[in-house]
Amino acid sequence: MTSIPRYKRDKYIFISNLSTLTANPDDLITLNREGYLLSEQFTNSKKIELAHWVKKRNNLLISDNGNFSRMKAIAKAFEKEAGTLLDSALEMFDAQGKLSTNIFKARDDLIAKIATACQEKTGKLELAKIIERQVIIKPHYLIGLEDYTIPVLMLCGLMDPVFQPKAEAVKVFQENTCDLYKRQLAGEFGNRKELDKTAKFLVLHAYDYSSAFQGAKQLTEIPEALAISFGGPMSSRRWITSLNFGDKIEMFPEILPEAYLIATALAMGVVNGLNSDVPIHVLGVGSPILIALIGQLFNQSRAVSIDSTAPFKDSNTGKLYGSRYAFLKMKMNKVAAYALINNKPYTSRTPYFKRFEQDFPSNWSALRSELGVTTSTDVNIVVNMLESRQDLVETHIPFFSRMRSGNDPMIERLRIDRAGHNYWILRNICVSIRKKIQQPENMEKWMKYQVERYKKVGSDKWSKAVETAFELSIKYKKPH
Repeated sequence: MTSIPRYKRDKYIFISNLSTLTANPDDLITLNREGYLLSEQFTNSKKIELAHWVKKRNNLLISDNGNFSRMKAIAKAFEKEAGTLLDSALEMFDAQGKLSTNIFKARDDLIAKIATACQEKTGKLELAKIIERQVIIKPHYLIGLEDYTIPVLMLCGLMDPVFQPKAEAVKVFQENTCDLYKRQLAGEFGNRKELDKTAKFLVLHAYDYSSAFQGAKQLTEIPEALAISFGGPMSSRRWITSLNFGDKIEMFPEILPEAYLIATALAMGVVNGLNSDVPIHVLGVGSPILIALIGQLFNQSRAVSIDSTAPFKDSNTGKLYGSRYAFLKMKMNKVAAYALINNKPYTSRTPYFKRFEQDFPSNWSALRSELGVTTSTDVNIVVNMLESRQDLVETHIPFFSRMRSGNDPMIERLRIDRAGHNYWILRNICVSIRKKIQQPENMEKWMKYQVERYKKVGSDKWSKAVETAFELSIKYKKPH
């Protein structure tokens, strides 16, 4: 089995999805990465060759099982029914302060239907073929087989606090994953010889602190490595007023966005329940501030890796990551608008931005003149002008262009360099954490500093959520 960690960089590392945009032998800047992940669903002859090549370059290589796309497909089939039920529950709770037995019965029935759908989906899969596509790239790490039910329930909103969900109710699904993992290790699905050469990650699914603690605590045998799915928590668009920490409930003075709070609570549940230095892989976290925040939670693990498609998705939808003022995701047009108003061109030290700027230089003063922007122009007016005058944006500040189809040199490079810029911000956060992760006091001071920076420039509610998540992480993380 591959030893973990292999290198110091494995102590805390962000992993990019493997593609020609992230690992191109003809474009060496794409190789400014430390690790790659390839889903079995996208494994073909070209990707296999590319995977073997990056591994020879000593990049960390992880093979994913492709299950999150399957989970989303199942959730989509139930999201309308689940959404209607959740809306009814919230309305009833607001009006009466409690839910009727009919609501709970409808939820129980729907959970049963979803659990059956998840089991049927797994039963129809050729698990041996999935594992074969995973091991063919000869990865260092491999994400193991898993039960889909808990993430699907989260995606459908059926684990909302209004339902007062109980950790015991999802224990069977966590046990199903453990059973699949053990059967995979025993070679029941084939590929035993190849599996023995890689580290296998047991996937732990949970929806809050208690369920995460339960999932970690029930592991009578510590696995080779543990993967934690944040796909459900990070998909949340809900707002909450409290969090459950075992037998304690933390009430918030105001309603706050759930995603960062529930992700932090879930991570703490795993850490407190596990009490081990087992390597951790975090599935689906691409938020700069959250990557910083969870660093102090996983400081006991001897290796931590994180993957997310967010750097590419955010690049394509017009979001830039920043670290100068705080660890932020920023709306690209608003960043450009403030640069124009303040007459201060946008700059970045990432190698991807520098390269793009050199080959496709910007002319902020010319754009400012053409749009008639002054120091007193309202920022929203400038944003609207940038959105409507993409011809001028592409001409004068091409790095801020709206992503479009086409294979012209500028847009091809934009796909690589803007996503690369976002990746580099996350990579640098990981490098900073690597240096401090074994020094709890320094790590806590650094994180407190990052929270204070975030509060100065972030939106009010999200800043409060980040601050609260940090405070709760200090309060509830158990010493080891």
